[in-house]
This record gives sequence, structure tokens and C-alpha cells, in this order.
Amino acid sequence: MLGRGGHRNRESGATPVSFLPNRRVTGLSRQAAEAKHRQVRRGTRVNTRHEPTTGGSPSTNLPMLRTSERSTLKSCEWKWYLTYERRVKPQVDMPALRFGTLIHAALAAWYVKGVKRGEHPAIAFERLYEAELAETQQLYGARAGEDDKWVSAGELGPAMLSNYVDQYGKDDRYEVLVTEHPFQWVMPNFIYTGVVDGVWRDRSDKSVWIPDHKSAASISDSKLNYLQLDDQAGAYWSFGVMALKKQGLLKQDQKLRGMLYNFLRKQMPDERQSKILNGKRVYLNLDGSVSKKQPSPYFMRVPIYRDEHDKEMTMARAAMDAERIAELRSGARPVGKTPGQFTCPMCPMLDACELHETGNDWEGFLQQTTKQWDPYAEHEVYDGR
Repeated sequence: MLGRGGHRNRESGATPVSFLPNRRVTGLSRQAAEAKHRQVRRGTRVNTRHEPTTGGSPSTNLPMLRTSERSTLKSCEWKWYLTYERRVKPQVDMPALRFGTLIHAALAAWYVKGVKRGEHPAIAFERLYEAELAETQQLYGARAGEDDKWVSAGELGPAMLSNYVDQYGKDDRYEVLVTEHPFQWVMPNFIYTGVVDGVWRDRSDKSVWIPDHKSAASISDSKLNYLQLDDQAGAYWSFGVMALKKQGLLKQDQKLRGMLYNFLRKQMPDERQSKILNGKRVYLNLDGSVSKKQPSPYFMRVPIYRDEHDKEMTMARAAMDAERIAELRSGARPVGKTPGQFTCPMCPMLDACELHETGNDWEGFLQQTTKQWDPYAEHEVYDGR
């Protein structure tokens, strides 16, 4: 745990623990691994003062809060401390996060306001991916499909989105009322901020939904049990809807039905011939018969009905998270860690955490392997929701 001021006190002359030369360092670039083994000791102090960005009520000086910060806090306080209080993150975001951001942006280009669609999402993804590649000069991809095969993002994204359009066509069942809209809502002790994926009206029954696009390695009922309690969707349903009504993008008396989760599985399309049978696409054998081996669903739309009580519960949980953060910042509550097989392996701060845990120069390591960021800058809110 950290001390009251947020920094661990160490004697400047303390001898760091040595690492074995052949110690395996997972999840690190070569530069990061070398920095870790060198135990660079010229760390710098990072400004930990929390200063909310502009965009809330001009008369307030309240801290900002977003869903990704709450998720990080619940995952591990020490990870939250580095990411949102020290405001440092890896030099390059993890591939899954970057891929999901591009999928969101491509779908935003497709679902423009109205019934007609915009730029084909596969083309939009290619354009966005090439722009990012030119900036970062780093190829990346994802483990996709049931065979866990690695596929480059530049190949997987357009293939997924072309398959998506093949599945849903122009998707003119829905009229887009709002698309990719940032919001802020001032509460007594914080300002909640985020980006609503959209607001859609189902033209078949006039019901209004908030879509939530999600790319996932797999889609199954067993992995969807959390949706009724999903903090991100809850923020859209409460703070997001209130903000949209205040801005005049929705009528004050507008009734919404709930959330419409729009899942896309990270998988290259099946290359076999197919046909529509009983409203469902099935894949065929070479002789034209329906194959007994059908792929798992590539896409799934899951409606989750919500009401006023859901809104109140979401806002209450957000207030509790904000209070917990305030206690951590003030020192009234020590910053702890949450080690475990489900929290540590994919954590971008794992190596710094190990160095901190063993009394080594984690500050110097952070200086060599991370960059400062503003988690509440507009583009960061767009990317991280």
C-alpha cells in the first residue's frame, strides 16, 4: 500500500533486488524489458493534482468521472492511482483497446443521422487504420475465432465489418436520432462524462433504444449475464439521456425502451457458400446440403429493458465510486492492490507493480515505459468511453 501522500517512502540508497538474466518478462516491448532490467533510478515526480477539464458548468470546480475510471478503480486501486491520479499509461495502448476504438469509429461513420447510411464501415476502418498506422508505425492484431488464430487488425476489421453489412444490410429498420455524442452531467460532487454510441428509433414499432457497440472474442449467453448491471450502459441510460434531453437532442417527454447491445465477434468470415434458411444464414457443404458444422454467431443484438429505477441505482453507484476516489485522493483511504489471476495477467501496470512490490525502482521504470495523458481530454473520452 502507498503512504498517505500517495508515494511509497524509500531510502535513496536502498539496493534494488536483482533480476535473473533469463527472467521472462511478459507483455513488454524490448525497450520496456531492458528498462525494467536496467533499474533506471532517475525517476521524476508526476503532478498528481486532479484538475477537471473544461466543459462542465462554469461555476463548478468538480472532479470529472467516467465509466472507464470507475472500472479501473474496481479492478485495482493501484492501477487506478497510476492511470488516473498519476496520469500515466503505456506508450502504446493495448491492441484490444485500439481495435475496439476503430470498430466504434467505423460504425459511427456508417450510422449517420437518419435512415440512409454513411460511409461503408469496412472502408472507414481501413481509412482509420491506415491513419493510425502512419502515426504509430506499429502493426497489431488480435487472437480471433475458435482456433485462436492471430489476425492483423488491418485484415480482421474490414472483414468483420463487411460481414456485418452482409448480415444487416442497410439496417434501415432503425432511424438514427443521435450518433457518437459526448455528454457531461454535473452532480453535487463530480461531473460525469462520456460518449453515447447513439440513439435509434425502431421504425417497426416506434420504440427508442440506446445502442452499445461491442466487439468480443466470443458471444454466448453465459457471457451476457452482466448486461443488466453494466456500468457503461447504466451511465448512458442515466447521465447520458439526461444530458441529451437538456441539450435538446431528445424531447423532455421522450420515452426510451432500454439498451440495444450490438455485438460483433472478432472472427474472419466463413468462406463456405451459404444461404438464408428460415431467416438465418446457414453454411453449405460442397454438394449444396446444409453443413452439420455451423460457426458460432458472428453478430448478436441483445435488448435490455431499463426504467427509472435502473437510472437511480446507476447514479447511486457512481456517487459511491466518486466518494471512494475522493477518499483515496485525500489520503483518508490507503491505496491498495488487487492481485489475482483475473486482474494481473493483462494489466498494463503489472511490471511496475512487481517492481513496487519488491522495493525496486518502479518510478524510473514508469519514466522509461509510459507517457503522461489527460484521461478527460475530449479524444480520450471518445476512445475510452
